[in-house]
Amino acid sequence: MGIWTNTSYCRKSGVGLLQVFGQSVASDTAGKVFKRTSKDNGRSWSSPTLLFEPQRTDEGVIRWGENAFLLDAEKDALVFFHNHHIYPETNFTGDVERFTKIFYGISWNGREDFGDLKQLIQDGYGPGDWAKGITFGENNAAVSFCTPVKTSEGKVVLPVQKCPIDSDYTNPWLIKWQAGCFLGEWKGRELKWDLSEIVEIDPQLSSRGLCEPAIAELRDGSLLMICRGSNHTMPSVPGYKWFAISRDGGHGWTRVSPFRYDDGCNFFSPATGSILIRSVRNGRLYWFGNIVPENPDGNRPRYPLQMAEVDEDKIGVRRDSVVVIDDRRQTNSSLVQLSNFKVHQDRETGEFVLEMTRYQEKGEELTSPAYEYRIDIT
Repeated sequence: MGIWTNTSYCRKSGVGLLQVFGQSVASDTAGKVFKRTSKDNGRSWSSPTLLFEPQRTDEGVIRWGENAFLLDAEKDALVFFHNHHIYPETNFTGDVERFTKIFYGISWNGREDFGDLKQLIQDGYGPGDWAKGITFGENNAAVSFCTPVKTSEGKVVLPVQKCPIDSDYTNPWLIKWQAGCFLGEWKGRELKWDLSEIVEIDPQLSSRGLCEPAIAELRDGSLLMICRGSNHTMPSVPGYKWFAISRDGGHGWTRVSPFRYDDGCNFFSPATGSILIRSVRNGRLYWFGNIVPENPDGNRPRYPLQMAEVDEDKIGVRRDSVVVIDDRRQTNSSLVQLSNFKVHQDRETGEFVLEMTRYQEKGEELTSPAYEYRIDIT
């Protein structure tokens, strides 16, 4: 069993932390979810309390899936998002993609709970047909490897991947995912949601479409979105990350292009998620992800894990800034995954704090604790 974690500061100031963590009981299958808090910046923690446990129903097993935090400093509100799934079988099958919604809750002024969680619904839609082109029981939109942001214009941007309505759920590993975002606007203490344009890719360039988008606001106010692609079943196709730009606050997006080095050269990247985050220390934008020396085979290899500064003018990774955070170790299985992580910034030191579960570090099983890495930058 693996343990995953996700940590955020509770409010706009201070060093109080809230951490949600849980069990990975099988591939893409979560078990119990817990929370704990720290009043001293993570030096000590409260005893864990149970936040959710799977529930067996006539329709299947209700499970929480991936989750994300957004701390809105202007509102002093911490928003918690998570996927709400029905698993028709005990473990993951393709039909899970038909029975998935996004739920969220809001913690105000440092409270340690999120009140009653509610379904995210696009304004003008309902619980079943809950957004444009999304119908529960037919397809979904979901958070996956998600880091929401708030723009300088005050919009909440929640990156999502959308499942086409005509997908073949008997083979979920070849769903042609699409990327986009929900755009939230505060109305008092409520968020009203709109859905952006959905971005697609030629299936000859990525066998699994575009998923796990990472979004950040650039210095000029435009939005950068970097997506996971895949060459699964297409070994002659290069495995890349792909990017698009929005110049209207996330509503519309350019066509995707390979995410490259700043000198224009391509780099290989497996089918893994990535994170964009701007340093509070130096104001520069950084990308965390996997760069591999040879063309990957779909998801693999999932090592090493790197970080690099983003050139915001050329829209690429500064080659001279690439740093390896972790790599496969001599005692590790060849299956080790350095690809399931979250990143936040320490308010006392300005360090990046990366939390990662090194799945399959010892072999086929997903067993792994959650590791913490601290990355100091100038």
